[in-house]
Amino acid sequence: MSRIAAPATKGATIEKWNTTKIVEDPAEHERAGKVIGKARGLISSVCARTAFGLLCPEEREAEVDAAIVEARKLVAEYNASATFTHCRIYALKGRIANTEEESARAIGEEVATLIAAMNAGIDKLNPEAIRDAAAKAKQLQEMLGPDQADAVKGAIEQARKAARAITKRVINEGEAAAIVLKDLARGSLEKARIAFLDFEEQSPAVVEAVLPAVNVQRLAGLDLEANDDVKAVQ
Repeated sequence: MSRIAAPATKGATIEKWNTTKIVEDPAEHERAGKVIGKARGLISSVCARTAFGLLCPEEREAEVDAAIVEARKLVAEYNASATFTHCRIYALKGRIANTEEESARAIGEEVATLIAAMNAGIDKLNPEAIRDAAAKAKQLQEMLGPDQADAVKGAIEQARKAARAITKRVINEGEAAAIVLKDLARGSLEKARIAFLDFEEQSPAVVEAVLPAVNVQRLAGLDLEANDDVKAVQ
């Protein structure tokens, strides 16, 4: 690997990197990548992806443990048959150390952000942005209390319906954006928005009632990688 630095405009530099990558057995390396993806998926499938890492309710701890065991078994089986490439999996499971109020507040703030993102996606007639925010919000549903989970569920359904309408009427059929926007219902989105409105200013008692997230499990430090023993691959 070589590095070349050249002057650019005053006060700036341009750096060029030349890297040589050698994979002794491309087919084996591709198989390693698939094993890594499957092992990661086994664990993440029982968790919710959030800005704080992978989270799951305490009552699903046994499922997380089983997924980690299965993922490690999968990686071990691959390594036993591989010649050049070795996979490793590291899974560190722990409990959130913050107070109940802080945990609930953090999750509530993320949900509020995702609701705002769904609304923004509709305003911009961006179905992909709508679907992305809706998918992330859906993963957090099980971390919420019943009333708030129902509100978020309704918002997700309405947002996805709006995304389908935008795709069909604006993108595919070329209908005027202003007309389509007027037709899109947002009652459920507004209900969810209000449910998490000014969340950071609510009292601890209100936060606790809105998000009973005391029993929250955090799965942190999940790291899977594949390396060739002979030549550096990544």
